Amino acid sequence: MIMLKITNIKQFMSLLLSDSSEAFDSFLVKEVMIKTNAVYTIDGHLNKEFYSNEELEELRAVCEENNRIFSESMLRFSQLKKHCFSVIKGKKTPTFFLFEFYLAEENINRLLSNIKDNELRAKDISGLCLNIKYSDGSLSATTAVSLKVFTLDKAIEQKWDSSVKSFFTKLNISYETEL
Repeated sequence: MIMLKITNIKQFMSLLLSDSSEAFDSFLVKEVMIKTNAVYTIDGHLNKEFYSNEELEELRAVCEENNRIFSESMLRFSQLKKHCFSVIKGKKTPTFFLFEFYLAEENINRLLSNIKDNELRAKDISGLCLNIKYSDGSLSATTAVSLKVFTLDKAIEQKWDSSVKSFFTKLNISYETEL
């Protein structure tokens, strides 16, 4: 687990919420909490009752076209980004927000394939998490790994932490590592 302090908040927020950016779109959303004039909470779990069978099939097809695995449990950030932006936009900065992101299965498989002598499989992983938190004028990103199996091997945690740093570097997100 690492904690990164984002040093250019405006740039990061543009990458997170802008229509022209897809930087975080493929992440799955567990929950979003935004505190402005009220507390807004978005549960990112897929509400199958909302969709017709045809709409669910269309969502699956869109994922397949983009070489993504359809998540039966959580929505992708691309499906919720406009809602989040509509709550955050305005003249006043929120007093707090938290985005709980999970790495999608196709990206977990890609990450696992890059670990030498890896014995874990995607089914062994509950989640590779990236939490984005704004509080007291400071923005941070924290990683976490949740496994369904016990292992003393920390390779997955180290790989996830380094992958997040590489992802931020690729996007030119400036950060400082917090202890």
